[in-house]
Amino acid sequence: MTDQHPGTGDGVRTAAAHLVAAFTHLGAEHKALTAEQEQPANKDIKSTVRRMTGEIGETSRILAHATTALATVHGMRTLGINGQMARDETGAPYSPLLSLADPDEQLYEALSLVQAAAQHLGSAYTPTRKHPELADVRQPAQMRTVLTRMRDAVTVLSAELAARGRGEPTEFAECVAFLEDLAKRTCPGLPAQAGPSAQEVTAAILADPGIARAAAAALQHVPG
Repeated sequence: MTDQHPGTGDGVRTAAAHLVAAFTHLGAEHKALTAEQEQPANKDIKSTVRRMTGEIGETSRILAHATTALATVHGMRTLGINGQMARDETGAPYSPLLSLADPDEQLYEALSLVQAAAQHLGSAYTPTRKHPELADVRQPAQMRTVLTRMRDAVTVLSAELAARGRGEPTEFAECVAFLEDLAKRTCPGLPAQAGPSAQEVTAAILADPGIARAAAAALQHVPG
């Protein structure tokens, strides 16, 4: 089976770089929360900080899986593995045997994992009734990088899928908006987003899938 969308693919490499950056920058926040657990505090505060630390740890684990999924996509494409089916003696597809894996399905899985990671971060920084002040980021510079890189990874991968004619272009727009809102709330020093909003990007992709490739190429130059 040949690739019907030979003009796409750079987005996977770009998104992987974003996820690696997000993954590595989580360490500072986890370290700060872990140290905070050792400080004298009442039971409610310790419990909340312990939960936040756990959410950061789960975010890290999920991002690691998402990055591995993207590495798998890249490897499968490089090797020309693209959901091929077995063939019978006439050369026709032979369905009783399993087909090879589809890299676009792995791409979708990576997106779903990043979305799950975003949900864990949102849970970590949801204010509690008794101690809403604890829902502050401890290392804002590093967490700004985490949130913006996750946002950019979702944007690039959504564009990649849309350009390949797979999935719904609007499916992950809510995740992009969620990460942007979380960054604004927990890292108030985050600069305003340059260029179009997540909704405008989605609308452009729907109007012309070719814009997806341009978006992916542009995001390659986003500074770390």
